[in-house]
Amino acid sequence: MARSSMSSINCAVCDVGRASGLGQGQFCPFVDRQRRRGELLYLQGEPASHVWFVKRGTVVLYREVGEGAAEGKAHAVRFAGSFIGLETLVSDRYADTAKATTDVVLCGATRAGIDAWLGPKGTPARTALEITLRSHTRDAAAAARRGSAVQRVAGWLLDEGPRGEAGHLPRRLVADLLGMRAETLSRALAELTQRGAITTTRTTLRIVDLAELERAAGRDEAA
Repeated sequence: MARSSMSSINCAVCDVGRASGLGQGQFCPFVDRQRRRGELLYLQGEPASHVWFVKRGTVVLYREVGEGAAEGKAHAVRFAGSFIGLETLVSDRYADTAKATTDVVLCGATRAGIDAWLGPKGTPARTALEITLRSHTRDAAAAARRGSAVQRVAGWLLDEGPRGEAGHLPRRLVADLLGMRAETLSRALAELTQRGAITTTRTTLRIVDLAELERAAGRDEAA
């Protein structure tokens, strides 16, 4: 059926599969699911049932911070190799609305399944993870909105651009992620292009000078 048109990654070479001991007689609690572009995966505030690992494709997270569209404001993007819904380890409800912006392959585990997979509460690694999740839920959206427009765009490209998928995201979505107007994003991209850090077309973006991009982001000061 449609499975062949959205091929997945072999579980034995997946990071989660390897960590679960697949191929060594162990069990992985995550099960493949396929979702089409535009599908909502879960809604902010609804009771959490699963944690998901993005195996292929791109998912955008939206958060409603007041009155407005039910979908909320885009504030984060998750590419292949990322978890979504992990905040439910420290909360009974989803902190965001998750939407597939491409066809995606997700591996889902129930909360009970991932709880057993991670091991007992109170261990140093588990405690560190839970503290990090609580801080990230509060602070992640604000972090992308610090600095000038050029610094924020350059910093986001340094973090996400090397994956390749970031350059194909709609510009209006990127503007939302960075907390700026689409026109401001366009001006920042034009400046980065003029500086020789990137090249752009109407639909794609490519990093061509990593050192210049680091200078634009203000990350070369320690060098």
